[in-house]
Amino acid sequence: MLKPKAKITKKEMKKDPLLETINTLFEKYNEYKSMIFRAGIGIIALTVIIIFLFNRQGSQQKPAAILLGNALVSLDTGDIENAQFQFEVLTGEHGSTRSGKTSNYYLGSIYFDKGDYDNAKTYLEQFINSASENILLSSGHFMLSNIYKRESNQDKEEEHLELAVKFSSIPHNRHSLELALAELYVDKGTEEMAMEIVQKILNLENISSGNKKKAEELSGFLTRK
Repeated sequence: MLKPKAKITKKEMKKDPLLETINTLFEKYNEYKSMIFRAGIGIIALTVIIIFLFNRQGSQQKPAAILLGNALVSLDTGDIENAQFQFEVLTGEHGSTRSGKTSNYYLGSIYFDKGDYDNAKTYLEQFINSASENILLSSGHFMLSNIYKRESNQDKEEEHLELAVKFSSIPHNRHSLELALAELYVDKGTEEMAMEIVQKILNLENISSGNKKKAEELSGFLTRK
């Protein structure tokens, strides 16, 4: 499948140092936290990615890591079009590097937020197929699950939602994903699997009020059936 072409008419790419990128992510975090947390990604996750890539010593990896840092600054400040352009350059010119592969995730996320689900699916699938270990995998699978839900493909929706749970490393987000999976099991008529998840969540000592309320609602619904 052909990738969408980069639009050369975008504004010229910025050239901020990578260390400044890390500082900017912290300073500007509150300005753009909705996208960062939409699918379970925190500022720590973004910083870990940048620091990891910055410490790569390969001649090809380091320039790509700097470009990724610049793109994340644009994303963090809300300059979506510039960020998209930079991510497209990364996938086109540094596609074999870790930064280039990670850029597929961010392009998928941008297209997802724009409602362009065909392009979102293309980039997200490229990302998950090239990243066996990545802190963004859970979020990538979560977005793909939502895309397949829109396409009424429950089998694929379930597959990616289960993988989103598997790769989730943040307890609160994992609990939310598990409850979403329980709802899907209810829709598919596998109530026993749904109840197993709900009971596990309710037995936890550290659980958010929102997840606890959702688990109690699902428990009540399943008990009445």
